[in-house]
Amino acid sequence: MRKLSPWIFVALWSASVGVAKPDELAEAIVLTPQGGTTVEDQAIAAWQSRASVPAANAEAWERLGWAYVAKARRTLDAGFFKLAEKTADASDARFGVRPEMRLLRGHVLHNLHRFREAETVARGLFAERGLAVDLALLSDALVEQGKLGETVEVLQRMVDLRPGAEAFSRIAHVRWLKGDLAGATGAMEAALRARDPRESETYAWTLVRLSGYYLQDGRTEAALTAADAAVKHAADYAPALLARGRALLATGRGDEAVGALWRAAELNPLPEYHWWLADTLRAAGRETEAVQTEERLSARGDAGDPRTLALFLATRGVRTDRAVRLAREELDNRADVLTHDALAWALAANGELAAAETEMNAALAEQTKDARLFLHAGEIALARGHEAAARAHFADAKRFSGSLTPSERARLASRLEAAAPTARAD
Repeated sequence: MRKLSPWIFVALWSASVGVAKPDELAEAIVLTPQGGTTVEDQAIAAWQSRASVPAANAEAWERLGWAYVAKARRTLDAGFFKLAEKTADASDARFGVRPEMRLLRGHVLHNLHRFREAETVARGLFAERGLAVDLALLSDALVEQGKLGETVEVLQRMVDLRPGAEAFSRIAHVRWLKGDLAGATGAMEAALRARDPRESETYAWTLVRLSGYYLQDGRTEAALTAADAAVKHAADYAPALLARGRALLATGRGDEAVGALWRAAELNPLPEYHWWLADTLRAAGRETEAVQTEERLSARGDAGDPRTLALFLATRGVRTDRAVRLAREELDNRADVLTHDALAWALAANGELAAAETEMNAALAEQTKDARLFLHAGEIALARGHEAAARAHFADAKRFSGSLTPSERARLASRLEAAAPTARAD
C-alpha cells in the first residue's frame, strides 16, 4: 500500500483527534512512527524515541524537528516541513519558546515560501543573540524577496562571523543573480571544498548547484561530472538526477537523459521536473508519453511551485490567464528577478505586451545571466518591434543555452536562424 504523504497524515490526525489539546495533538502527530529505512527515517525514529520519554529534554525535541527538516529536503515532500512545525509547537508547549526552535520555525517558514514571516523571525533572533545561523536564515528570506542590496550586507556580516560552506554557497547564489557567473562558480567551488562529504544531502546539493553553473558556462562535461558525483553521494536525490539529465542532454546523450529525468520526476512532483521530462521525451519522438507527463504536471496544481507552473503554461501558450494570476500572486511574496521574469513571460503570452516589457525590464535590472531570462527578453522585445534589442538578447541566451530545455533551445535556434540573414537596425 502506498505510504500517505505527511500532508494527508497531519490532516487525518487533526480530523480524528480534534478533541485533544493542541499540544497533545502536536505530540501525537510527530511521535507517531513514520516507517522507512533511509538514514533520514532512522534519524527520525531515533529522536522520536528520545523525545517520547517523560524525562526528554528540549534538545531531543529540537533534534527531532531538524530530522523532519532533513527528510523534507531529501524527499522534497513539504509535508515533512509541516511535521517539523508541529514538533516546534509541541516543544514550545513543553519547554516554552526557545531561540533554537524559533530558528527551526524560521527555516520551515522559508521552505514553505512564507518569506516575510521568515525574515521577521531571523531579524528577531539576530537582534537577540547575533549568530551566523540567524544571518543565514535572514539572507535566505531577503534574497527570495529580491532585496539583494541588503542580502550582500548580511552575507558580509555572516562570513565575518563564520566563514565556511553555508556562507560561501549563499554568496555564490547572490553573485549569480548579480550577473557574476565566474564569481558564483568560484564561491560554490569553495563551498564544496568546505563541505563534509559524509553529509550526503548537503554535499550533493552543493554539487547540483555547481553543475548548474558549469552548464550555464558551457562546461558540459564538468557539469556532468558534478552531477554524477551528486548522484553517487545521494542516490535517488531528485535534484541530482535532474542535474544529471540536463547535463546529459547538453552533451548530446538524450536517450540516457530520459532515464535520469524519468526517475527525478517520479521522486519529485514539482513542475520543473515534469517539464524537463516532457521536453526530453518529445525531443526523443515519444510524443504520447510527453503529453501524458504534461497532463500530470497540470493536474497536480500550483501548490508546490506556482512560478514554474506559470512559466510552463506561458511557454506552451495554454491557460495564459491562469499563468498571469499565478505569477502575480507569487510576485506579492517573492519579488526577485526570476519572478519578474515569470510575470513578464505570462503577460506576453496573454497578449499584454506593454506590461510584459515593464516586468522584463525589472527582471533584467540585476544583470542576471540566465538563458531562459534572455530568451524571454528577446521574444518580448521582438513582439514590441525592438529587433536590435531582440537580437542582442537572443545572442546572450545562446551563450548560456546549456541550461535551456530542448524545446527552448529549438525556439532560440529558430530565432537566431531567422535573424541571421536579415539583420537590420530598429
